[in-house]
Amino acid sequence: MSGTEKNEENGLPRESPRSRVLRWLDRSLASGEFPPGREIPSERSIAKLLGVAPNTAAAAMDEAERLGLAVRREGSCKRYAGTSRKGGGDSLAASTVFVLAAMPTFSDLASAPGWSDEFLALDVVRRLTLAGRLASLVNTLAMPEGGLDAIFNARPGGMAVTSGVNDDPVAMEALARCREAGIPAAAYGNAPELRAFDRAYSDHRAGSRDITRWLLANGRRRIVPFFPFPPEKFWERERLAGYEEAMHEAGLEPMPCVAFGSGDLGLTQTAETFRLNTALALSELMALRREGTCPDAILCRNDDWTKPVIAAIRDLGLVPNRDILVAGYDNMDSKGGFAMFESAHPAVTVDKHNAKSSEDLAELVVARMEGRLPAEPQARIHKHELVVLNNQGERK
Repeated sequence: MSGTEKNEENGLPRESPRSRVLRWLDRSLASGEFPPGREIPSERSIAKLLGVAPNTAAAAMDEAERLGLAVRREGSCKRYAGTSRKGGGDSLAASTVFVLAAMPTFSDLASAPGWSDEFLALDVVRRLTLAGRLASLVNTLAMPEGGLDAIFNARPGGMAVTSGVNDDPVAMEALARCREAGIPAAAYGNAPELRAFDRAYSDHRAGSRDITRWLLANGRRRIVPFFPFPPEKFWERERLAGYEEAMHEAGLEPMPCVAFGSGDLGLTQTAETFRLNTALALSELMALRREGTCPDAILCRNDDWTKPVIAAIRDLGLVPNRDILVAGYDNMDSKGGFAMFESAHPAVTVDKHNAKSSEDLAELVVARMEGRLPAEPQARIHKHELVVLNNQGERK
């Protein structure tokens, strides 16, 4: 992976080994240390000089040829300094795609939750690398003052943003600056603020509509959305809109969304917050039962937030997914923070297939950089999958 780690001194991205090789060569050309036509040291020598693996040096030099920093003479396996740096200025920055994400935690791609900004960002970096592009991963939560200026002063080749627009003003500022500077940029999501850019996303409205239709087909009529907070994010509002559309199709009146969480607890997921959120969900269920509107199905914000709701249904003396069907979203039931406190599963969920979003984001940025897209912003909408689960949490 050609992504970067956080530099502990200034919070800016630290170069990957391959980027270090390219930066060294770029500066050597600019300084005149390697005048045009001069033989460049072997890959093994470069690896030893810069403290990188030989295969990393080889990959970097292959990229250097593509950028015009190095050339081969016909019949020779040696590389020589290029006659110019393509595009003028900082050719390395001009070929780099900066991938921005808000990441409160950091792990590797294998362990990152599939629904998270972190997973999307890491997978975009991986796919850009496989496409032969340099990619620099930037955590917007760790960006120091002036960090965006440093990125745009280098005139990046492109940018991909995986953060939600409601949560990450840094990412939105970066997109706005890309538009002003004519830098190719692609974003994850379909909020109105993103529609001036190439974007990739899953249709949350259609996913929630399909879940509600499934609940209706299974004989449920009193379907109540249960979210920890009132839906404010664009994708939350879209999920609620999909539910309402399906209810109207069935000739039923949508029921108000229940916000059972507490601002004091936030979205933290510990044993204590699980217990408190379960108590809050139980209180809401008891109130609905007193009113004679106890639900026969509950549509939750996502799989993780089905857990306190399922526990509350049990505390009410009812059987989850028999008396009240519980629907989640994201198909990440076993990987949420509340999973360790509740073993029961939602009856139905939606898999957004986020890996398809990261694939589309990488392809959009590269295609835009190479001039292969129409002038108007492009949208890649990939199909979600309705997933029905048994009592063991396995697909039926």
